[in-house]
Amino acid sequence: MNMIRLAGLAGVLPMMAGAHPHLGPPPAGEILTVAVQTGKGAHLYENVPWWGTKENTGVGRTNGGVAIDRAGRIYFSTDTPDGILIFQADGTKTGKVGPTRVHNLFIREEDGTDYLWAADNGGSRLIKMGLDGKEVFAIPNGKTGEVPGGFKGITDADIAPDGSIFVAIGYGSSFIHKFDSEGKLLKTFAGKGKGDGQSNTCHGLAIDPRFDPPRVMVADRENGRVTHFDLDGNWIGVVSDDLRRPTDLSFHGNFCAVAELAGGVKILNKKGKVVALLGENPNEKQRGKNGVKPEEAAPGHFTAPHGLAYDQAGNLYVQDWNAHGRITKLVKVDPEKKKQ
Repeated sequence: MNMIRLAGLAGVLPMMAGAHPHLGPPPAGEILTVAVQTGKGAHLYENVPWWGTKENTGVGRTNGGVAIDRAGRIYFSTDTPDGILIFQADGTKTGKVGPTRVHNLFIREEDGTDYLWAADNGGSRLIKMGLDGKEVFAIPNGKTGEVPGGFKGITDADIAPDGSIFVAIGYGSSFIHKFDSEGKLLKTFAGKGKGDGQSNTCHGLAIDPRFDPPRVMVADRENGRVTHFDLDGNWIGVVSDDLRRPTDLSFHGNFCAVAELAGGVKILNKKGKVVALLGENPNEKQRGKNGVKPEEAAPGHFTAPHGLAYDQAGNLYVQDWNAHGRITKLVKVDPEKKKQ
């Protein structure tokens, strides 16, 4: 089983000429029809306005995540009856699968087949589906045993190289549970608090493949930090702090993108240093707010980033927590081409 978070194979979109520098919203009265540039150096991006929708149109309530399959299709979970929406890299919507109220999701290849895993907050369980949405496995199950604090409030999960499964109960106990590949509970760690080895809303969780052995990385939202545990659930330490309510994590090479609910996306290097800030919202009244209407949200700025994923080319897909639904594609810019 391939255990590294999958990235799609979509190519970089053609760059849009005349991009606005990332210095705030476009001037009053100007209709934004070109990309907004954000970031710097090797982490420079152009935002595709209204990707996946028509101008000033949302996809319905979003409070979920993003996943990309090996064919380059992008999956966005929603809190609508449509469940998980499926898009091509050019923004064309091609289908929908799965339940509503999936808080986060990821895709893993197993014996040549991609499977969609979903932290089903509505159903208080982790489910494994084919890409057609057919369920093939779930936790809890008959082998799980008693789970301290229960399963209500599941927020995220990931799978280690040995097949063990880690599940974060960020909206409940703030425990992280480790299961074997059949769903049997092996260990419970973390738990609510501000100290070492604790979490105050373990909102996002991912296996960090940049280390040998890999580590469990946690977006410890209300403690404003990202932390590391080893694969036995032992505390390693704080990777980066002074973050603005981190919610989700995605890796590309030696870098990690962190969605911050308070209106931005940060790129961290392997040592946890912030090397770029993407789409920071200059309007403090919109940061971390669910009710911002699409026509009030500048395409170049996030309102409340909740879920995100890199594709194979290093482009980023970001979902805002939003009552109307907002998804964004950031196309990676080759800094050498920008010099030409």
